[in-house]
Amino acid sequence: MAVLVGSEKGWKRLLRHIVHSPYTYWSLLPFLEVVNLREQTKAFKVWVRYLLWMMRSACSRKKKVIWMSAFTPAELAYAVGAVPIFPEIVAALVSYLGWAPSSMAVANSSLSTDVCSFYRCALGLVMEDYLPRPDIMVSSSYLCDGANKFFSYLAKRYECPHLFLDAPYYGGDEAKQYVIRQLEDLLNDLGQVAGLRGSVDGLSEVVSLSDTSRTWLGRLNEARRAVPSPFPGSEGLSYVAGMGFVSPGSEWGVRFFSSLATDVVRRARERKGYLAQEKHRVLWLHHIRPYYQNDIFEVLSSFGVAVCFEEANYLYWPPLDPSKPFDSLAAKILSNVWRGPLERRIQAVLSMVRDYRADGVIHFSHWGCRQSCGGAAVIGDVLKQQGIPYMVLYGDGADPDNYFPGQTRTRLQAFAEILG
Repeated sequence: MAVLVGSEKGWKRLLRHIVHSPYTYWSLLPFLEVVNLREQTKAFKVWVRYLLWMMRSACSRKKKVIWMSAFTPAELAYAVGAVPIFPEIVAALVSYLGWAPSSMAVANSSLSTDVCSFYRCALGLVMEDYLPRPDIMVSSSYLCDGANKFFSYLAKRYECPHLFLDAPYYGGDEAKQYVIRQLEDLLNDLGQVAGLRGSVDGLSEVVSLSDTSRTWLGRLNEARRAVPSPFPGSEGLSYVAGMGFVSPGSEWGVRFFSSLATDVVRRARERKGYLAQEKHRVLWLHHIRPYYQNDIFEVLSSFGVAVCFEEANYLYWPPLDPSKPFDSLAAKILSNVWRGPLERRIQAVLSMVRDYRADGVIHFSHWGCRQSCGGAAVIGDVLKQQGIPYMVLYGDGADPDNYFPGQTRTRLQAFAEILG
């Protein structure tokens, strides 16, 4: 037993050395080009290269590292020349690679299993010391209730500063000025607390890049209205949504969304659907899907059901003005349809159903997420009143122990039959 325990500790020390070494991420790219990236789209290759750049830059310690919660503007990190790390995105990647159960097993000794699996997975990675150490943390009050508690705990664990962005429930001029003042303070505090140099001019350049990415996202979303559906929602919920969180304000974001939009526009023009035969179209609600091995989208595809769009990539914010960077970012934050009264989200859902000619709607209800569970029934009532088939698919985004293949397959089959 002592030999086994010693072997395990030695293996973990080696693994920590590997994941913390920037040379690991230099050496991975040629390998991935051969075994994985050769047949992938240009956009997917940009996504992989971004991940390698992110880890290489964070591990080399040549740049400051800012841990940020989902929906906290990544533009702030790029404006001060730092590397943004989003633990929720990292957890999704770990789940995709099949490593989440071991990470969550470590975290479950400190957290209730009722806590969101993305946070449990991220905490396990923290406890095992597999993530680049943060210099500072920034979290926002939207959309996740657990984010600030989680980041507050991590800031104490790492003994680093924790800054907070509060997005008010309602909008209006007073709310906008409130957010603008916070953004100005955040840029200043990042300089004072973490030694990061930020300027209004630097933020303006970042906002310009973010707006260019927004323009390409708009073209992408417009092309995805085509019938048959030219791009699978399963991918929209993975690396596309991921880049939507981490890349705004960077050259990476412009490269990614321009290449993807160009490819999808071409496919739409040529009327190339991602399914061999598309019989029905459904809209996917919630920002995530299960990232571990599952057959949800394969089952839908077998019935000719295309996931034509997902609300994770809904373009809700207006064009950004680089000459007014704080004003633009505040408008982006307050425009988020998942912040504030549920009626805003319902109107966005109805708009997506109409624009993408969806025959039905699937709402993925992630375990432990109030944002996905709380409004599902109300949204369903509105859609059913309009004769739109609706299904709440209960599950978990990162924890495969909360996935029940047989039951899920049966429910998806029944929903496909309702669609006709």
